Amino acid sequence: MKRLLLYGLLLSILCTSQSYAGQVNAFIYHRFGESRYPSTNISAEIFTQQLDYIKQQNLEVISLGDVANRLSEQTALPEHAVSLSIDDSYRSFYDVGMPILRRYGFPVTLFVNTDAVGTSGYLSWSELQELAEEGVEIGNHTASHAYLVDMQPDETLSQWQERIKNDIEHAQQQFQKHLGFRPDLFAYTYGEYSSAVVDLIQSLGFKAAFAQQSGVIYADCNRFILPRFPMGGPFATLAGFQTKAAMKPLKITKAIPFEPVIEENPPTLFLQMAEGKPHPQQFNCFVQGDNRCWVEIDDSGASGRYKVVAEKPLTGRRNKYTLTLQNDQGDWLWYSHLWVNSQKPE
Repeated sequence: MKRLLLYGLLLSILCTSQSYAGQVNAFIYHRFGESRYPSTNISAEIFTQQLDYIKQQNLEVISLGDVANRLSEQTALPEHAVSLSIDDSYRSFYDVGMPILRRYGFPVTLFVNTDAVGTSGYLSWSELQELAEEGVEIGNHTASHAYLVDMQPDETLSQWQERIKNDIEHAQQQFQKHLGFRPDLFAYTYGEYSSAVVDLIQSLGFKAAFAQQSGVIYADCNRFILPRFPMGGPFATLAGFQTKAAMKPLKITKAIPFEPVIEENPPTLFLQMAEGKPHPQQFNCFVQGDNRCWVEIDDSGASGRYKVVAEKPLTGRRNKYTLTLQNDQGDWLWYSHLWVNSQKPE
């Protein structure tokens, strides 16, 4: 009995509450009121409920550009803010999503893949100009919306780099031509990135880049792989939004490997915690598909380092290890790590 009491006391000491110097819970949307595309759609009713919740809770809403500026200038983030973003510039954002946003006056960031502009189901340049003049922040989502991490058959690394660079630069030229500016925010297509892609985006002068692994943005985040909570399909609910808007960051100082493109399946992840040393059993570990993952102490001798691995090979092209942890104040902390199996088709 004494051992159990001592063990419980140790857990409460090890799982110390983390200090929060501001955070932003960013959300990503695609389609609005397009039920024939269930995986990327949100209904007008649910979207309205989510924005109403933001207003009722008096949550501050800031643009992703504001987030990027604060991170790059190392100025404080709001204590607890929300950011809203849209990928792909589908016409339903203009017809359904934007009229709802206007009623609340919240800022929003729209990432545009320029080759699609003016084609069926997408916004035109004149509509994008109208939105930009209204205050909608525009970001680069490439020209072709290609899989950035994939190399073509017989393509060398330098040829791949030149192809991707030209694609992104072509989009920048189109923005300059039609809207009069070159965006300094970037969103990875399909949320996929690699270390080489991140290096390229940095070299092209973007201020920040956003992915689609879920998580909370805080001061020490790498601003070229910033997380966003997806709001589409089964995740596009009021309850899901409320839960994710309340999440705190699970602060990780180092993730090994940084490279999300997997070489072995299932991949092994090593995480270094910023603060505290929770017992592995205190973590919840989630992986997609008929699979499970678990957390254990890394036995390499590194203090405060954890090993995360799935029971079976990951399925699908994109998967994640998602860790949640409840601190001693009852707050839920969240961290998600992207994996990309580039050998698998979509």
